[in-house]
Order: sequence, then structure tokens, then C-alpha cells
Amino acid sequence: MLALVAFGGGLFLAILVGGSIVAAQGWRLDVSAAIGAEAGRTAMQFGQNLPLDDLRPPGFVLALLNLPLWVGLIGVPLLDRRNGLDWRRDLGWTMKPVDVPLGLGVGVATQFVLIPLYELVWLVADRRDVGQAAEDLVAHVDGLVDVFAFVVMTAVMAPLAEEIVYRGLLYRGIRDMEASHHNLAVGLAVVASSLVFAISHFQFVQFPGLFLFGVVAAVLFQRTGRLATAIWAHVGFNATTVILLLA
Repeated sequence: MLALVAFGGGLFLAILVGGSIVAAQGWRLDVSAAIGAEAGRTAMQFGQNLPLDDLRPPGFVLALLNLPLWVGLIGVPLLDRRNGLDWRRDLGWTMKPVDVPLGLGVGVATQFVLIPLYELVWLVADRRDVGQAAEDLVAHVDGLVDVFAFVVMTAVMAPLAEEIVYRGLLYRGIRDMEASHHNLAVGLAVVASSLVFAISHFQFVQFPGLFLFGVVAAVLFQRTGRLATAIWAHVGFNATTVILLLA
């Protein structure tokens, strides 16, 4: 329940605050980075004697627009410490040195396993649809400040906030509710938390990959008992995408 409140509240604030800022500046978040769309937009602006503007908010602004979501995700479990929530005991908030190479290795490997998986996705979805969202996001990056903000957003804050909620709160919460049926509880928690994780990204064609990573992160967490393993796996998973997109 806390996970849903955290996500819903943070998402609402992100939409409300971010939407207001974007509208006030005349920016658009749905601007396509496809070559044809870029050329068509430039030709239209030139023909109508308009300023040549891609209408995208700078990358660092886009990162800042996610702050309300991150505050919502992390803020609820922080506040719930007043009600007795112990992060170490209840969320597995611990780390050992081995978690860094183990998590990063699993995260990177999972990303490369997904590459052939998307060959199957492309049978029912346009190949451009699979990567278009990521390409549109990278199109906001222009300069070192934007690169830094993009890396922090995708490879630091997103893994940290999402693992606290989806694995620490949601997975552990579902598993512990059925503690008397351990194997059933673990299976249900893995599937349910991974489904919510994948659905919450609102990317239909990316759903299989997100769900698979959710399963991997939950299994890692279950096997080690430490949330840090899942966090580092998430860092490796997202960082691989960042490197491939920016290279």
C-alpha cells in the first residue's frame, strides 16, 4: 500500500509541477527525435518564418522535473520510520563489497540478454517504436551539464528510488504477508512486484524487458537479502542503456 501511495503521490506532483513549468516555458515533452520529424519541423518553422527551435526542455531541466517523483518514492518510507519502519530490518538496507561487482555484472548481462529478446517484440511492434522513447529522451541532452543530469537521473536516482519502493517495500511487503507459505509467497512477490514495476513505466513495447529485469532484481534481493544488490543491478542495467545511447 505504501508503495502505491508513494508512486501515486510522486507521479501526481511530477505531472502537476513539471507540467506547469513546461507549459509556462512553451516546451513540449513529446517532440520526436526521428530524422523525418526533425526535418519536417525545421522546414515548417523556416517556411512560417518562426524561430528554429526543437521545443524540447534542456536535459538538466528534464532531470529536475523528476524530483517530485523521487521525493514521493523515497519520502514515504522515510516518513514511515516514525511508525517503526526499520530500513535495515524491513527493507534489507544493507550492503557488502561483493554487491557492487555482483549487481553491476548481473544488470549489464541482463541488458544484453534482452537484445535478442526484442527480436521477438519486433515481430508485433515496429522496430522504431522499441527504441524511440529512449532516443527522444537522449535528444534533450546537449552539453556536459545535460549529460551529467541524464546520468544522474537514469543511473543513480532512478535505481535508488525505484528499488527502495518496488523491491524494498512492495516485494518484501507481499512476501512477508504470506510468510507461512514461503515458496508461494516468494513467487507471488516476484511476479507482482515485477508487474507493477514494468507497468509503472508506461512503455508498452518495453514491458517485457522491464518485467524481466524486475524478476532478476527481485531474485537477487531474495537470494542475498540485501537491497544493495538489486540497486547495483539496476545501476548496471540503466547505465548500459545510457552508454549505448550516448556513445
